[in-house]
Amino acid sequence: MTSKFKTQNKYRHFRQIDKISRFRGISKTRHNKFRFDANERISDFNNNFIREIKAKINSNYLTAYPETELLYDIFAKKFKLNREMFVLTAGSDLAIKNCFELLIKPSDKIITIYPTYGMIDVYAKLYQAKQTKITYNNKLELDYEKLIEEINNKTKLIIIANPNNHTGTIFSNKQIIALLKKAKKNNSYVLIDEAYYGFHNYTALHLLKKFSNLIITRTFSKAYGLAGCRVGLLIANKVLARRLYKFRPMYEISSLSVLIVKQIIKKEQIFKNYIKDTAKGKRFLINNLNKLGFKYFNSYSNFIVIHFKTANLKKKMFKYLNRKKILSRDGPNIPAFKNCIRFTLGPVKCMKIIADVLKEFKKK
Repeated sequence: MTSKFKTQNKYRHFRQIDKISRFRGISKTRHNKFRFDANERISDFNNNFIREIKAKINSNYLTAYPETELLYDIFAKKFKLNREMFVLTAGSDLAIKNCFELLIKPSDKIITIYPTYGMIDVYAKLYQAKQTKITYNNKLELDYEKLIEEINNKTKLIIIANPNNHTGTIFSNKQIIALLKKAKKNNSYVLIDEAYYGFHNYTALHLLKKFSNLIITRTFSKAYGLAGCRVGLLIANKVLARRLYKFRPMYEISSLSVLIVKQIIKKEQIFKNYIKDTAKGKRFLINNLNKLGFKYFNSYSNFIVIHFKTANLKKKMFKYLNRKKILSRDGPNIPAFKNCIRFTLGPVKCMKIIADVLKEFKKK
């Protein structure tokens, strides 16, 4: 038996890994452009907040290992829950990964929606789960009845986002309760990604006491505007959270991220103001889209999807945006979003940039 064959046999799971496509990130900076592509905060924090953070930074934040436990007390107070119900993570994508690490073995059945946050499909492949995807139709409606019907005693995990990444659609409280009940009967866990909480105020936190199979993920990347800090949260009952906590790295996030999260939670008005300003910006943009005759898909998140009549028109729009140093995102690959471009929403001054470009493009 050759050495090469021995290696291939010993690490046969490499064959599955090698089938997964992952593309490297962009090498050019996005900092000198208008960032309407990634649903980040698109307006600057005020100078006072930045100065307060800078004033607190000293050598310890570079030379000493992070002190993360203080954040658990802050979260417990903020959410009015036991500190042992939280697991701090490097972004909500790592929170989702923790759930796969704890709950999923090769060939386990999981149910997800499509389209949704891209890392869910990546983790499903990495952990070799048998994934069932419930899709949206041409009217952007999810086949909720099929989602419920698919849950059986072989199902280990159901993952939904509320609001959903890519579509901006939501599940009602009634739908979530029905989903949790069916999952509980089948000894299945339900992971609800609430990354866009704030732009839509519904949360399933009130269901944690009733449903021991519920896991909620949150992020500080969206409404809090800290995408660069990579801070997320897992929230579950104490027994489940303790299990998930065992999968954390030695230190969950960096010292600087700890500092910045502590500061922004103290300044809760920053969070509230950005949500309020984004709502104003959304109304401003929609008003302009209506005047210009553009069709669009509204959302419960901080993005809007704008429709262009033909693929060629959409292609020309992308080129025009590129010349203007405006970053945007292709619409999800489903029939409902054919010939669409997605733009991140933000305050009026930011939405005016999009409105003006659309006016210019319309005149061409």
